[in-house]
Amino acid sequence: MPTRPQLQNAHVLLVDDHDDLAENLTEILEEEGARVTRASRASEAIAFAQAGFDVALVDIRLPDATGLSLLPLLKQSGDGFGEVLLITGSSSLDDAIEAVGHDAYAYVLKPFDPFDLLATVGRALEKVRLQRESRELERRARIAEKLAAVGTLSAGLAHEIRNPLNAASLQLQLLERRIKRMTEDPKLLDPVELVQSELGRLSLLVEDFLRFARPADLYRRRFDANTMVANVVELLKPELARKQIELRIDLPPGPLHVDGDRDKLQQVVLNVVRNAIEALEVDGGNIVVSLAWGEDGMVRLRVADDGPGIPNEILLRIFEPFFSTKPMGTGLGMAICHSLVQQHGGAMLVRCRQGTEVDILLPAATGD
Repeated sequence: MPTRPQLQNAHVLLVDDHDDLAENLTEILEEEGARVTRASRASEAIAFAQAGFDVALVDIRLPDATGLSLLPLLKQSGDGFGEVLLITGSSSLDDAIEAVGHDAYAYVLKPFDPFDLLATVGRALEKVRLQRESRELERRARIAEKLAAVGTLSAGLAHEIRNPLNAASLQLQLLERRIKRMTEDPKLLDPVELVQSELGRLSLLVEDFLRFARPADLYRRRFDANTMVANVVELLKPELARKQIELRIDLPPGPLHVDGDRDKLQQVVLNVVRNAIEALEVDGGNIVVSLAWGEDGMVRLRVADDGPGIPNEILLRIFEPFFSTKPMGTGLGMAICHSLVQQHGGAMLVRCRQGTEVDILLPAATGD
């Protein structure tokens, strides 16, 4: 059984203006499964680093800066967890002390053994992954605390609000009919329609609270995820045409069967695609919805857009209940999606590189 490359899926930022060395390092890293971004100047490296990286290999002598001056800027980029290795051909004790002071992961001397370098990069990558996993566990614990604190309260309040809300809606419909018998004056009818609209919005908010407060009953069965994605696209066609946004699908030639509640998972995908549409409303752009086999018996459904992306401080809280950047948002949409996917034994992952990628991982159905 072939061994898995030790840098599989790692994003390495290589900052070096020596073309031969950079090309050689790129080949070594890519053979181990890394994705390498090259920069020959500090200014280029800073721009690339904003999109995030896992490990950076930085020459200590660059045309427009030193690796030591670049180091703290790189450490602050992306999600702040990337590690930096400094490479030098002329070491000095002062440089080594300064590198440690600026929190460099390692200080690598040329010429170096490729195996030793890969081992060092591998250790740095493991540290990055552990730090990110720790942050993810903290985030999940914070969400669980909120769920425990407000779940019962939300359900109780929602039920208490629903009864007077229904009564008010019925009385308003009665009032509207009586007014129409007497007059069609918009000065009288317009306020009634406005109140009806607000009551409708409040009713949807109550439903969101109820869905959030109590786990959904899942009707699980085997279904083709390709068909589900095609249905989502068909439902959104009018909205996409109206907003002049292009949506493409990238589906495998054969069926990809998932074990789950098709209706609820379709709502999850609709919600995620609508978020992508909202991100592109101002400047336009493209959305790609793709399906593929993931790892560990999962099906990966990806929604990618080339919009402005999501700031890191918002990305960290994207599944947190009651957190929203929308003026009229409840902060429950993505929290409900996340909860539904987890109930299926799946996961949701959000990344921002050139735009935003949302991966929905779902358990593949077994058997024919």
